[in-house]
Amino acid sequence: MSAMMNGLSLRLLAPLALCLAFAATPASASKDEAIAFVEKVSAEAIEIISDKSASQQEREVAFRTLLDNTADMDRIAAFALGQYLRTPNEAQRAEYRELVENFIVKVYVTRLSDYNNEKLTILGARERGENQAIVQSEIRFTTGRQPVSVDWWLIQKNGGYKIFDVNVVGVWLAQEQRSAFTSVIRTNGGDFDALLKHLRTQIGRVEAGEDIDLTASN
Repeated sequence: MSAMMNGLSLRLLAPLALCLAFAATPASASKDEAIAFVEKVSAEAIEIISDKSASQQEREVAFRTLLDNTADMDRIAAFALGQYLRTPNEAQRAEYRELVENFIVKVYVTRLSDYNNEKLTILGARERGENQAIVQSEIRFTTGRQPVSVDWWLIQKNGGYKIFDVNVVGVWLAQEQRSAFTSVIRTNGGDFDALLKHLRTQIGRVEAGEDIDLTASN
């Protein structure tokens, strides 16, 4: 039962957590570069998730732009392949990269449609090695439910920070996605096309209005 509840919480909170990273409120006046990065994109994120007059397509376009500007999608997509990073040919790799981004955009925009002004408050930040940082935060709900802790793994790139992974309910999402993706390839005898088919199917399910598990391998 505990595992089931954790899975449900992860499925429901992950999209909200990622987007609220862009809308965080600093915990103090002393800001390091990692916190400054989160603040920089907060206004655009709030506008996207709060604009109920925009169509689904318009929100997807806006969120894709935000994602491209603030997350290291190339690194996330490569990381999610694990030991199968060198398996795809050039054409497969290009389709995979496009499908991964489409999948994330459609899932997150759909699940954020019921955004109700939940707030994410930054609690602090710490360095992780020379070029990385972990920003600690929590989601505070307008319904009065207990706050949820969320950690943001940021990587320095091109003179700034990019989001690499998010920890919600004790689970690093990019690492869970890697587990799902590699499982699909492994159970299909190393056939990379099976992963592409899996992603197309998942995207189709989202477009059809189904609720899917981001970490599922089927």
